[in-house]
Amino acid sequence: MTDKEKESNSSQNMNYLALIKEIFDKKRNLKIAVGIALFLGLIIAFTTPKEYQSTSFFLVESEGNTNPIGQFGALAGLAGINTSQFQAGQMALTSEIFPDVIQSRDFLNSIGKEEFVFESKGGISQSLNDYYYEEKPGNLVSKSFNFLLGIPNVVLAWFTPAPPVPTESTAVQAVEEENYLRFSSKELYAINQLKKRILVDEKGKTIRLTVTMPEPLISARVNALVMEKLIAYVTEYKLKRQRINMEFIQQRVAETQEKFNQAQLDLASFRDANQGLISQRARTREEKLQFEFNIAFNVYNSLKQEAEQTQIQLKKETPVFTVLEKAAIPLGPSKPNRPLILIFSVFLGFFVGAVFNLYLILIQHLKNTN
Repeated sequence: MTDKEKESNSSQNMNYLALIKEIFDKKRNLKIAVGIALFLGLIIAFTTPKEYQSTSFFLVESEGNTNPIGQFGALAGLAGINTSQFQAGQMALTSEIFPDVIQSRDFLNSIGKEEFVFESKGGISQSLNDYYYEEKPGNLVSKSFNFLLGIPNVVLAWFTPAPPVPTESTAVQAVEEENYLRFSSKELYAINQLKKRILVDEKGKTIRLTVTMPEPLISARVNALVMEKLIAYVTEYKLKRQRINMEFIQQRVAETQEKFNQAQLDLASFRDANQGLISQRARTREEKLQFEFNIAFNVYNSLKQEAEQTQIQLKKETPVFTVLEKAAIPLGPSKPNRPLILIFSVFLGFFVGAVFNLYLILIQHLKNTN
């Protein structure tokens, strides 16, 4: 590197140092920015409602998925029963989709309808949907911002016509819509709040359930309630599939029993009507009836055994939830973290003040060059 290049680099470093020094010389702007940020931080820290976090751990054990028809499917095919369609599309409900189940709107809405006693509201019993819709938890800054954003919706509501009076056609349509999810604004708001406060995390075979609520006792109760509903959901899913398997096999058993009874009756009737006859035609007919009877008996006997195997499988498929750690009542709030909020506010104010000083310096420099 030549002497000229060294002088150029040294001059450039001096310019950077001078720029940094000039930024810090404007202390008034830095103090104002830090003061404003610290003031907002204090408002956020001391107006944010307290939240209490409860955590539980549990383990899911299951026997896994098996073929619902089993080893007797081939014999069932001899009776003309098509089992391939029934066997297709088998899917196990694993713990990997537990977060999707818990975060679903239908599941969260069922949680939101549950009532709890809120000590902070004088011991009144209220559902989570009503609580979150009435309280709209948040700090003063966020509430003010949401209020300003909600002004256009309030103005539009003044000019929105009232909903039509229900008629017979709308009543019929309401009945048809029972198979679809339909939530009110209150329910949707509560669902969005619960989504942020009910979290499930999978770590290997262990499931961690974390619930954050406005009161310590309610956080533990909601945690236990979510676990209870999740266990009921998974168990019902597993048992429902096995019940369908059981109903399917029982229907096949009834069909094959009817064929078996008919084959048995035909064979007995033929033997009664042809006692003492030794013609080859009679023997051939008897052998044919005996063959049909044997097939009907084998299919019927196999499906009866399969029905008993399915009953055993019904118990084996029931998932076992082992609670490793129950939901505990938290001793202190998890939010807000006031020291962290204040420290972050100071750094943010300092950064904004430095950027503002840099902006003023660049503007002044452009004016001087022009």
